[in-house]
Amino acid sequence: MAGYKLATYQSSNGPRAGLVVDDKVFDAAKLTGKTAYATVLGILEDWRASQGILRKAAASAGKGKVKGEPLGRTRLLAPVRWPSAIYCAGANYADHAAEMARRMNRPPEPDPHTLGLKAWHFIKASRTLANPGATVKISGISDHVDW
Repeated sequence: MAGYKLATYQSSNGPRAGLVVDDKVFDAAKLTGKTAYATVLGILEDWRASQGILRKAAASAGKGKVKGEPLGRTRLLAPVRWPSAIYCAGANYADHAAEMARRMNRPPEPDPHTLGLKAWHFIKASRTLANPGATVKISGISDHVDW
């Protein structure tokens, strides 16, 4: 059974959800026959059912009427276009914080859990996503960004 990856790509009809199978990108809605699967968000909203449907579609990719585009000639976009919110957990950034401390020749900050602190979370604005390879402009408020 073929493996696949989900992607959003620029088609002649605008942004579309795609299944990347081997080195080709297939339109997810056309390959599955599910119009709601035209966006990755549409797929995620139907995730329980979509998993089996996508596996079957990936296995049939390239064998039917739906033609794939070569991945190397496909313009990939941000996977989920304009999500309502992006929830982040501070614990996911421990490795990054340690890397930045090393880079600045400082001792690493203590792990908040060892200090008895509760986990912290934050929300990013949904318009903070960028397409792969896009130029991100820094506002006048910041002098650098840290990905």
